[in-house]
Amino acid sequence: MVVQVQNAVQRFVEMPSYTEVNPGEDALLKCRISEKRGVCSWQKDNKPVGIYRGKYEWANENSPVGGDCSLWVRAATLQLDDGQWQCQVTASNYDVQDALSSPPAPLAVRVPPQSPRILFNGSHVLPGQNITVPAGSRATVVCEARYGNPPAYIEWYLEKERLTAWSQTNASEVERPRVWAARSVLELGATRSAHGRTLACRAHHPSYPAPYYRDSYTMLDVTYAPVVSINGADASTLANLEEGSSALSLECRANGNPSPYVWWTRNGQVIPTNGPKLILAPIVRNHSGIYGCQARNSAGTSDSVKIEIDVKYPPRVTWVGPDTVVEANLFSQITLECKAEGNPPPSYQWYHSPGGAARINDAQEEGVPVSSTPQLQLHNVSYAQHGRYTCVASNRIGLQDRSHQSEAIRVNVLGPPVGEARGAAHAWRGAAVRLHAALCADPPPRRAVWTWGSLRLDVPGELGRFSSLEPSSENGCYRYTLLVSNVAPDDARAYVLRVENERGSSTHAVALTVHDNFSLTETSHAAPLAAAALVSAALLVLVLCLVVRCRRRRESVEYKTDDLNSEKTVLPADAVYTPRVPASPPVPPSVAGPPGPPGAAVPRAATGGRYSPGALQVRRAAVVLQPPTTV
Repeated sequence: MVVQVQNAVQRFVEMPSYTEVNPGEDALLKCRISEKRGVCSWQKDNKPVGIYRGKYEWANENSPVGGDCSLWVRAATLQLDDGQWQCQVTASNYDVQDALSSPPAPLAVRVPPQSPRILFNGSHVLPGQNITVPAGSRATVVCEARYGNPPAYIEWYLEKERLTAWSQTNASEVERPRVWAARSVLELGATRSAHGRTLACRAHHPSYPAPYYRDSYTMLDVTYAPVVSINGADASTLANLEEGSSALSLECRANGNPSPYVWWTRNGQVIPTNGPKLILAPIVRNHSGIYGCQARNSAGTSDSVKIEIDVKYPPRVTWVGPDTVVEANLFSQITLECKAEGNPPPSYQWYHSPGGAARINDAQEEGVPVSSTPQLQLHNVSYAQHGRYTCVASNRIGLQDRSHQSEAIRVNVLGPPVGEARGAAHAWRGAAVRLHAALCADPPPRRAVWTWGSLRLDVPGELGRFSSLEPSSENGCYRYTLLVSNVAPDDARAYVLRVENERGSSTHAVALTVHDNFSLTETSHAAPLAAAALVSAALLVLVLCLVVRCRRRRESVEYKTDDLNSEKTVLPADAVYTPRVPASPPVPPSVAGPPGPPGAAVPRAATGGRYSPGALQVRRAAVVLQPPTTV
């Protein structure tokens, strides 16, 4: 016997849920009830649906009495079957409030949406068109996939990078409420790096053919002001530019969108070029300067990129002065100046050549360096500064030294004769002597005269034993000579030279000293006395030495002998050492020959190894009376 529980309440075990089906396919809407005693029914869009074989059928034939109220929807179509479905069960009894009604469950009959399309600024972006966005701004791009059921799911890609959309909304189409319009909005920050990249909108839908999605593409056209760079301007190339032997090719590369217009400037001024390329060949010094590269497009103007082109060239003296011939008064001041061009800026060196050569081939070899400044200042000018001055400008290019030599400036020092006021000369009696006086003068001397005592001798000229020679000259200086023959003691005096030119006169004194010669007779009389004195002195010194030596070595000179009965015998001093002085006959003057010149050595053979008072006297005279070098 079965006992029915009267107080059991109906409830859903399984309610219908979202279901998708392709057109023409069957869809099962599930609904199961526990403790079911009421009657099952279905509603679509709040309207009851009847049971029709071949269209709407119970999933279980016993569903009216069992707990399974599931429903088959056969050959689903969008117009008939797409909508919100509800499973309902009536109450168990009129007095029991357990009637059931499920929440609406969508049955979506799939409809593939149209291919997605991209919209920008409210306009459809056609295939092949770009989206133009200024760099730094934000662009709002829309992708929509319309007339699909269910709504498509939309994704964004920039190349292979997935982007996050700001939002996606799904709305039913106004004219076709059963289908949907999916709309995705992307906020895109435009950067220069995004220019030229592909932006893709991808719509996913299960009714699409595999791989179940479709894409729509566009390209980003990001506009930005140009940025420029200079190609070919490496440091090593710019550092070794030399005039006449180098060439330079530069290119101004401008990165901008739209494509920019490029131009070159030199020292701030626009120069004509062949587009972005600047070609300097062959390079010359006028090409030096600050070069700038700049570009402009609709988005703006670039900053100027600048380089410095410094063309090296060897020095060249452009001017020396104040003139090629400069006349300066004695003891005055003059300034010589040298100007040269070159890069690097040249250094200067002045050279002085006292010689009178018309042209100086190599100032560094022939001249003496006097200054390393562009201006050469000569203070208190003297005749020693007379001559030619040459300026040499030098610089260094790479590893090579370069130089250029100017034409020589002739400096003529004008003034009266100037030289040593006093001089000295020595002479032997009976010999000849030359008295010299040196001086400088410009203009050249026009008159010169030697005076001594009451005598006067013009140059050139002769007066008895005196001759005044024509002066020798070199570089504006003159050497005067007075020749005195057969010098006598009375010639010892001061000889004065007076020289005149157009600017004045000067006097120069030369003091002559006369030395006497020893005669051969005097030498022969003095020789025996000197020899005797020397021999006596030598003997005395020898005796004293022997006495001292004998006292110190007495013990060493004692001998023991048995023959003398062991008596000690002391040898006298003369037994130990007896000086021997060989005799030598005197050499007559006729054999010895005439005496040599003062200062000459006397041959040993002429004295026979003995001291000769005469020879000594001659030697002493030679030492005392050796004449100095005459001036």
